[in-house]
Amino acid sequence: MKTTWLEYNWQLDGNEAYFGVELSYYRKAPDEKHPLLCYFCCETTNGGALTPADEKRIEQLAAKCKRRTRIQPAGFVQSGNMRQYYFYTASKEEYDVLKDVAEKEKKLLCRVGGKREDDWATYFQLLYPNEVKYQTVKNREQVKKLHSIGDNIEASRRINLHVCFRTEQQRLMFEETARNAGFAIGGAEFLSESDLPNGVVIYRISSLKREDIDSVTVRVIKLAQKMEGRLSYWDCNIVPRSVAKRY
Repeated sequence: MKTTWLEYNWQLDGNEAYFGVELSYYRKAPDEKHPLLCYFCCETTNGGALTPADEKRIEQLAAKCKRRTRIQPAGFVQSGNMRQYYFYTASKEEYDVLKDVAEKEKKLLCRVGGKREDDWATYFQLLYPNEVKYQTVKNREQVKKLHSIGDNIEASRRINLHVCFRTEQQRLMFEETARNAGFAIGGAEFLSESDLPNGVVIYRISSLKREDIDSVTVRVIKLAQKMEGRLSYWDCNIVPRSVAKRY
């Protein structure tokens, strides 16, 4: 099976966390042949944050688990001093393999647990990104591209957010809600070939730093969802780094 692996940042219990997920499982999940959820958790021995060397070691252990069970991890969550991988297995024998790998590890504190989870709730609710989370991945890719062509991502500028809805009434309701939330309202956009043809562009002043642009798109998506709409994309003018240094 071809690996389609995605990693992204998000919050977990109010703390910054880093997630990884195998996207290809989504098409067949829940898989009735693999109803057992097993977790493989690794922590530092001193309670400190994971170092790059720790992360590399954990990835080696995960690869060993994958090699011995022939199962691709469904994903992982990393926060503070731990990273926890999740596997959906077919039998207790595969759980025992994970346990054996954990018990033989000397550099990190590793433990294994598991439960029956026929609905794959952990995969869908914890690991797989919803619209809000996935937009942060697209934000990261877009900002990286802008930075590569000389944009000063720390500079504030107008962000143009293109949002679309099924009906004109939904669009008008959204415009009022967005205005009350501090967004400026631009012109309407009609998308004749879209399932959500009634669009509008709204504006917000923001930098392209991750926490800033993510905050803007999270807010817009949640407002749009109340009217069954979605954020199509955002764009902005480039602020050259050479220009920003003059001020």
